[in-house]
Amino acid sequence: MFAKPIKRDLDLLSYVSITAPVTGSMFSIHEVQDEAFSRGYMGDGVAFDPIEGTVMAPISGRVSYIGETKHAIVIEHASGLQFLIHIGIDTVDLQGEGFEVFVKYGDPVSVGDLLITFDLDHITSAGYTPHVLVVVIGERNIARIECDFRNVVIAESHAFRVVLG
Repeated sequence: MFAKPIKRDLDLLSYVSITAPVTGSMFSIHEVQDEAFSRGYMGDGVAFDPIEGTVMAPISGRVSYIGETKHAIVIEHASGLQFLIHIGIDTVDLQGEGFEVFVKYGDPVSVGDLLITFDLDHITSAGYTPHVLVVVIGERNIARIECDFRNVVIAESHAFRVVLG
């Protein structure tokens, strides 16, 4: 009487397309002035130099972590990959001041949903770099990140893609 649900074989997924989480210029994460990110200790990804303080979901998935200091959030994608969106270098020291989070742990999110706003002027005047990083973490093998570094607008589709190995 009822149709069987279709089971998706996530192993057939060859890449994940990432939407721009902010408006600004994209650049290599290896140029970030923080060794944990630039040397890939946290994973591979892309950095953005934002021109405004709004962060939208770059993928659909479920919120699996929100930093106490509101500067970082992780979204788990259906592929099993997790994407860390990290705002600023050493902004953990701000203890959440200048950040507002619009989702909570466990929330489902869709591409383009509002995640966090941050006070760009407050971050820079406090002496911190406001780069927004999107870092791929998780158990799956990542072959490479494909990206044409350029200026992007928030919610621009196909800003970069993660090719799975």
